[in-house]
Amino acid sequence: MSPSYVITFANAAFCSHGGKATPYPPMGKILVEGMGVVTLSHQYAIVGCGFPAATSGAQPACVTGTFFNGTTRVLTNGVPLAVLPLSVGTSKGLPNPTPLILPPAGQHRVLAQ
Repeated sequence: MSPSYVITFANAAFCSHGGKATPYPPMGKILVEGMGVVTLSHQYAIVGCGFPAATSGAQPACVTGTFFNGTTRVLTNGVPLAVLPLSVGTSKGLPNPTPLILPPAGQHRVLAQ
């Protein structure tokens, strides 16, 4: 695995249906450009998912999201960091999980493996 950019709380995230995803719990001990890093233990709260409107309310909205496939060498409190583009995120709340989308904008200084 090659080094990849660390995902921070400053990275915008969305469900596949346009809902805004915000990470929680609060930031940990590692900061990148003053923002906390996202780990594989972080959950995302999703608001504004457009899926119920698109299906006339037949399907529930995306409500949470998470990442998997993080760093193997850099850990915080024993937990791998989420990195772009190698970490894959999914949103939950539907019968089938859908991708959690992170635009490429974000910090471009810190790499981790």
